[in-house]
Amino acid sequence: MSGIHELPLELLACPYDGAALTFAEGDSISCAAHHRFGCFEGVPDFVPGSDNQARTAESFGAKWEIYRDEDQAASNAFQFRWYYERYGFADEAEFAAFLADKRTILDAGCGLGRDVDRYARLSSAEVVGFDLSSAAARALRVYGGERRHFLFGDILRPPVRPRAFDFVVADQVIHHTPATPRAFAILAERVAPGGQIAVYVYRRKALLRELADDTIRELTTPLTHDEAVEVAEQFTELGRELSHLNATITLERGIPLLGIDAGEHDVQRLIYWHFLKCFWNDELGYDQSVLCNLDWYHPPYASRHTPDEVAGWCTEAGLDVVHLDVGDSGISVRARRPA
Repeated sequence: MSGIHELPLELLACPYDGAALTFAEGDSISCAAHHRFGCFEGVPDFVPGSDNQARTAESFGAKWEIYRDEDQAASNAFQFRWYYERYGFADEAEFAAFLADKRTILDAGCGLGRDVDRYARLSSAEVVGFDLSSAAARALRVYGGERRHFLFGDILRPPVRPRAFDFVVADQVIHHTPATPRAFAILAERVAPGGQIAVYVYRRKALLRELADDTIRELTTPLTHDEAVEVAEQFTELGRELSHLNATITLERGIPLLGIDAGEHDVQRLIYWHFLKCFWNDELGYDQSVLCNLDWYHPPYASRHTPDEVAGWCTEAGLDVVHLDVGDSGISVRARRPA
């Protein structure tokens, strides 16, 4: 397991002022301005005080605590396959070839650390992952080791140096910050010349789905974690039962005003995409489906965006779009900083 004294300080920076860091007395790190950072459960803590991200950290920390080890294999297989599809890789071998020349990789919002472990396994890079929530401590326990470094950190004030990473990833993360475009710009600044960034954000949905999402989230985000889980379970049951109907309808005209095309529609998918998020996936099963619904209804921030917005962020950051995937649920972009 990697410790504080194995951290690659040449890649890190003080989140307050961007200054270089040095090892200090005991298990701590400091900068020239005497900002000092210790450890929590063995993980270096670079979150600069408490701010309006605290509820996000609480929501996701509680979520990861109920994430069952026995669900991880199925979840990993699903997420890895989806990752390759969205970011333009045929399979793991092609992704490994992409990583072959990467010396440094950053996973911002690393969650339980499975991607940090995968990047280290498929490359010879030093991999740094940070998360705002307690997931970073669990990630260290499970995946900490050679070239796998975990930190507590905030994307809006990241504890890493600009232009220091050959590959920066924030997958399914920055839409949960209070300022998604700013989060993208901050992470884009961490991409080295010739390096790439990969980001996924929620896509803006159909009219009634957006209205329902905003209205329901006003009711669910203030709930306690246990109360929010109960709501997520209710939506999951609805999604499961609708899915298991295997029912379809055919609309000759569609409803363009609501974004509904003419043609055949699976009933669960029709409701899911156009009226109400009630996620269900047979491959992931009940508990993982509940967590997907919890991800949507409980975190205080869940912004939605358009492909033009995402492409615009890349242009503003001086990046060239390499791959853009626009799915029903979200937008995945991979962009490169010119050498």
